[in-house]
Amino acid sequence: MTDQLDLFGTPPTPTGRPAPGRQCPPVRQRGQRSTAGNPAVTVDVLAEVHEGRYGLLDDTDRVVVFEDSDRVRMALDEDAVHQLLAQGYAQRRPLYDTVSCYHGVVRRPVLGLRLTKRGRSLLARWSALRPLD
Repeated sequence: MTDQLDLFGTPPTPTGRPAPGRQCPPVRQRGQRSTAGNPAVTVDVLAEVHEGRYGLLDDTDRVVVFEDSDRVRMALDEDAVHQLLAQGYAQRRPLYDTVSCYHGVVRRPVLGLRLTKRGRSLLARWSALRPLD
């Protein structure tokens, strides 16, 4: 049996969910700027939010990336995540999903993020697009 291609010529993923184009979300380094205006970054951020890689640090609303199950770092794509939250494509998880993680050497509460229905449909549409050659 041959692999079936969808309308846009891309093979379906085994899980049926779009995957991000990068291995790990980038963490913020000193002097680095966000690339929130780049559509490719937005697709990756949507996929990474869907996988549960981003969270909000305690009451400061700083966006962090989960490195391990108990360690977080500041995210480079903080602006893109805040835009997705403001436009209704992502939302905070319920308060009972708060986890305690190390941010540096201090343990702090982190509330994970998830996509809304609009965010999942946007991710599905944008993941199916391919660049022109």
